Amino acid sequence: MEEQEPKNAPRRRFSRFQLVVRPDEESERIAERIREALLRSGFELAEAPELVIAVGGDGTMLEAFHRYYPKVPEAAFVGLHTGTLGFYADWKRYEADWMIETILKTEAPRIVEYPLVAAIFEYKDGRRHRHLALNETIVRSKTLSTFVVDVWINGDRFETFRGDGLILSTPSGSTAYSHSVGGSILHPSIAALQVSELAAINNVEYRTLGRSFILPRHHVLDIYPMHPDGEMLVGVDGNVFYAQGVVRIQAHVAEEKVRFARYRDFPFWQRVRMKFLGD
Repeated sequence: MEEQEPKNAPRRRFSRFQLVVRPDEESERIAERIREALLRSGFELAEAPELVIAVGGDGTMLEAFHRYYPKVPEAAFVGLHTGTLGFYADWKRYEADWMIETILKTEAPRIVEYPLVAAIFEYKDGRRHRHLALNETIVRSKTLSTFVVDVWINGDRFETFRGDGLILSTPSGSTAYSHSVGGSILHPSIAALQVSELAAINNVEYRTLGRSFILPRHHVLDIYPMHPDGEMLVGVDGNVFYAQGVVRIQAHVAEEKVRFARYRDFPFWQRVRMKFLGD
């Protein structure tokens, strides 16, 4: 079996669920069928769910993660994709009835865990904000000017980066933005952080590594903005905000992991093949 369950993880049947739905007609119609079927079968719609069902696309799964993981980190997630392909989804839109039937008849689904990446933003005034990403955290200039930062690994200076920005991705997020800029694809069983460059400047005066690089769980990445105001745009799984006064970003593989409920086998490399190579 390709994806491993956490050691000593008890299997049990879920009874409390919640839905996160993309706001389009088809997704809402399918979600209502799921809701009605589960409620008729004795499931409880709850704000502290054991199972979170995302109906839509990968963006819907990211929304579900950020809405419910902070409140119920032990919740398990499962997705049904209503578009052409969803990397996090185990089910397609025409499989909705099969998904409902499988959830209802499964006594205890298999649980797998995916790594997350933590990024801690430290500010001039002493504030520290910690962000968890399921896909990636992106840092870049808030204007069209060059983004200049010093990059350190485990307390040692590594490089000065000049370019548009940096992507700090999880293994599952390695198939997203990071992949589009030449990053490698990592299996989620590898607890790692991948750093990918956005339009790095490389010439006779300025040099960067020019490739993505991968840090294991016990390594720490420090990013020091060279702009005196510490200004930047930050995107955490598509949630974008403006930051000012940043003096350091410290990133590493988080201790926390996200749980997915596997009601059927859908191996990671099969997902990759379908997303990038087709059937």
